[in-house]
Amino acid sequence: MPKWAKILIGLVAIIIIIVIGFLIYVNTAFISKEKVEENLAKHINIDEEDFYIEKIDLEMENKQYEVDFYYNNNEYEAKVDAKEGKIIYTDFPMTNTTKNTTNNTTNNETTETTKEISLEEAKEIALKQANLNESNLTLIKAREENDDGKMVYEIKWHDGTYEYDFDISKTGEILHYDKDRIHD
Repeated sequence: MPKWAKILIGLVAIIIIIVIGFLIYVNTAFISKEKVEENLAKHINIDEEDFYIEKIDLEMENKQYEVDFYYNNNEYEAKVDAKEGKIIYTDFPMTNTTKNTTNNTTNNETTETTKEISLEEAKEIALKQANLNESNLTLIKAREENDDGKMVYEIKWHDGTYEYDFDISKTGEILHYDKDRIHD
């Protein structure tokens, strides 16, 4: 066998080993796409059968899945942590409601009440969502803003490496969350 053929076979073998190693890493380091779908359904509080996943893409640089899905003929997106399965962001309209059930002798009534949160509560929601400790951060912005006719809390922190940007509704729903490197 010629020397170039042996070199070519060796290179192909190395490439195959690298690809297999990468696939093993992805399958063991990150949650499955099925788990992403399950976690998203649980987070938005609907059955997996009631929405359609158009695509689930793994973004290696951010270690998160980007999910495009449909519910009631509306398109939504979500970002899911690829290691833990935690929902980082979704534009699905969620409400922070409490159901109170009152039993009467004639009927059962269910009423929903929506409680508005304060700016401090919105900051706590943002910290919890990003798994951050306020003592390690510098607050850049925390204010109430009018966003297309809807009042939201806009909150922005940085820790020297990353900037964390949140828009949180008055009901506590995270409308937008973004984490970017400061020096990119």
